[in-house]
Amino acid sequence: MKRADPLEGTAAAIASRARWFLLAEDVPDRRGFLQAVTPSVKLLGALVLISATVAQRDPVPIAGLTVLATVLAAASRIPARTFLGRMTGAPAFAGIVVAPQAVLMGGPTLASTPLSVDGVTYVAVFTLRVAACVGFLSLLLLTTRFSDLLAALRRLRAPTIAVSLLSITYRYLLVFFAELDRMVRARRGRTVAETGLRGTWRDSGNFLGTFLLRSLERGERVQRAARARGGTGPTPVRHREQLGGADLTFALIVAGTIAGVILA
Repeated sequence: MKRADPLEGTAAAIASRARWFLLAEDVPDRRGFLQAVTPSVKLLGALVLISATVAQRDPVPIAGLTVLATVLAAASRIPARTFLGRMTGAPAFAGIVVAPQAVLMGGPTLASTPLSVDGVTYVAVFTLRVAACVGFLSLLLLTTRFSDLLAALRRLRAPTIAVSLLSITYRYLLVFFAELDRMVRARRGRTVAETGLRGTWRDSGNFLGTFLLRSLERGERVQRAARARGGTGPTPVRHREQLGGADLTFALIVAGTIAGVILA
């Protein structure tokens, strides 16, 4: 039996996780709290909560905001694995990046360790802040279809060029990772013998170069096909003009949270 190829396994895992992240569109169809909120209200609320999180320096309010994101996810019937998978990855990486500050920052130390109190507090605040921001952003993306999110940006008078660039980037990312998945499956079907570490390292360069070229070519074909079918303008979406009880409830939650954070 052929041993697992590290290049093949890594590329397949990246393609699978990226497509899982971009195509989790079954959640917006569920009957949850945030799914009933108008995308424009939801977008504004998420931006306000993220701004309040970034402005905080005390770990207690930030922890409270993180709990709020988790509660909203449960009320919106978002699977725990899906939500936590997005909410924990970025904070873990951020914590690793800033972890040296626990030693490098001056001030009193913890017991007999080289860890400073100010440094540990800084790492904790930074990690919690990233977790809360990613949580609110995940709530917005998981409970709103991407086309509805673009429509909300247009209704809020966001710059047209920015909305267009966001739409094109999203489409191309789908093409990008779909092409990676196809190349992995093609390589798996044509590889017979083991190549060893040196051969794997050499094949990695060839694989990466071919992948980039094929991604560019496929992106150009997608662009030509879009123009042939009527252009690359905004996709028509169903507009929701009237606000409901869910919108008022969400606005009250955001307002109460901001008031609590200010008074804390």
